[in-house]
Amino acid sequence: MSKLLEKYEDWTLKNASQISSIESFLRTLTYILPVFAALNLIGLYHDSILVRASENLPPSKKPAPSSHNRYTRYWINSSKTYQRASLALTFLQYTDVLMEMGVQKKWGKEAKWRLIVLIELFKAICRILLLRKTHERTVINPPIPRREVDPSIFNEENRSSNSFVSNGHAGNLMDVHRSKEFETWTGKYTGRIHDRISVVQKGITHYPAVSDYLMSKVLMVEDVQKPSELVHKLQSYGTLGELLYIIRPLLYVLALRKYGNRSWRPWLLSLSIELVTRIMESYYYKRRIPGGYRWSSSLEKEEKKRRIRQFFFYILRGPFYEQFTKPKINNFCHAVSNKPILSLFGGILRDYQPLWENIYFYKISFYTLWSYVFVDP
Repeated sequence: MSKLLEKYEDWTLKNASQISSIESFLRTLTYILPVFAALNLIGLYHDSILVRASENLPPSKKPAPSSHNRYTRYWINSSKTYQRASLALTFLQYTDVLMEMGVQKKWGKEAKWRLIVLIELFKAICRILLLRKTHERTVINPPIPRREVDPSIFNEENRSSNSFVSNGHAGNLMDVHRSKEFETWTGKYTGRIHDRISVVQKGITHYPAVSDYLMSKVLMVEDVQKPSELVHKLQSYGTLGELLYIIRPLLYVLALRKYGNRSWRPWLLSLSIELVTRIMESYYYKRRIPGGYRWSSSLEKEEKKRRIRQFFFYILRGPFYEQFTKPKINNFCHAVSNKPILSLFGGILRDYQPLWENIYFYKISFYTLWSYVFVDP
């Protein structure tokens, strides 16, 4: 079994760029055709392969980790509980649409809503564990590192190795590694590996000039901070606001079960909790953090923007959608039905209206796609 996995990992690295392109295309289909939910889980395994392989890359080709990846990887390596909770939460986020549609088709709506409550309960438990294990810091989404390794790097490495072998060095792959050693030098006291200046001058790196390469090595404040310090600790009402934010989806689903989707009570309850958590968080940062949000890290600002964007999706929920948004969408689709190009867009809206109206997790999945593909860089 281990040999089979090794062969699969070698094949993945040799075709990393093509696999990444296929994954990106099919991951979009995951939100349209939930049967592809397993693709995201396979992508997690591919990410682990690429991360391990990138550790052996020379400094000139090794990607600098983002604040998000430094932070999440630190906690994953520091706490087994965080690792398990983050993977469980990611698994639920990737498969909730598929599970909801499968249960509804097999056992009906009542069983579907019991499943939704159970999934939201498990998600809340996972997020509370993440809050606890990070010593009461804001729960960052996604809770696992993102893919930041350019798969084409491994294609270039494979081509250079194949080229070296085809030029009369077949059977002596150690020469390939020796040739790469001339591109780097190791610090005597730190043991860190660095690029030789000759490598930069020859243009082997991705930077057109030496000055650009040197500028890329300039350290910012966040680069020298410990990973755990990239997100401030919460206390008192800051922690209470985060807990309210975590259990809000569960309270919303329970209210839907009690009052129904056409009642304003669940909608107002969820919106009120969102607003209260924003006020409590802002007040906490203003009172307890020097400089307030102005001096918060890029990771905290990114999470804040993501949560603010969530307010947009209240127009697709409950009675607000039924009374205001849905008539507007229907009028738009009718108005563009005879217009080229626009009629295609209107047809897509009509085709997928039943999905976001009848599948609870579909709106959340659509928001995730919109947030990370069309908004985040």
